[in-house]
Amino acid sequence: MAKIQVFTDFDGTLSLDAILYLSNNNTGLMLIDDHRSLGPERRREIEHDILNEKITYKDGLTEMWAAVHISWEEAWTDYLDNCKIDPGFPDFNDYCRENNFPVTIVSSGLYPLLSKIMSNFLGEKAKDIKIVSNDGECVDRNWKITYHDDSIYGNDKSKTLQAAREAAPEGTIFVFCGDGVSDISAAKHADVLFARKDRDLETYCKMHQIPYIAFDTFHEVHAVTKKLADGKAKIEKDEKTGFCNVVDL
Repeated sequence: MAKIQVFTDFDGTLSLDAILYLSNNNTGLMLIDDHRSLGPERRREIEHDILNEKITYKDGLTEMWAAVHISWEEAWTDYLDNCKIDPGFPDFNDYCRENNFPVTIVSSGLYPLLSKIMSNFLGEKAKDIKIVSNDGECVDRNWKITYHDDSIYGNDKSKTLQAAREAAPEGTIFVFCGDGVSDISAAKHADVLFARKDRDLETYCKMHQIPYIAFDTFHEVHAVTKKLADGKAKIEKDEKTGFCNVVDL
């Protein structure tokens, strides 16, 4: 059986609700868009400035979290307790656990929120999933983000995959799942790229002719990963892009 490592973005990829990061393709930044916080109008202005490279991603995110004034309890009762995880992920995670395929979440979100959401859905099984994200805290009604690294992103996801690649046995297949353009840097270190359908990452891949597999749920990620593990499919590297195609055998 092939050796496989799985990496996934959180918001909009693993989680079906956008709560922790910048994206104009999702249902809303729940905490940041709240009337007690920054609100959607200023948030959209910040996103526009980031896209036009007037400010960095990190600077924009810092302003957003500094403007959140919701208590920890309100954050959960009003929003986060209703956060939904992709319905195909629990079975996929069980499959990875059974076959000793490490699963890592790479996110621009805050660790205390991500870890609790995952525990809510997976219970004790969530402890086996590594989370590489920013950190943060809520004191009274004020939120502060602490960045994972000093990059312009706050958490350069590509560094996590690059380090894992250097430590992995030769021949290990790296799977990455994402939905936004911010996932591209990490995706370049993967062998198999899954892009959620009708999101920015898929659009980017089409524009730049980058091989990818579109998916609606993690059931599809599960099916392809199993084929690779069982030797019923293989990867073929595209020398032009550095990405790989999955070819059935």
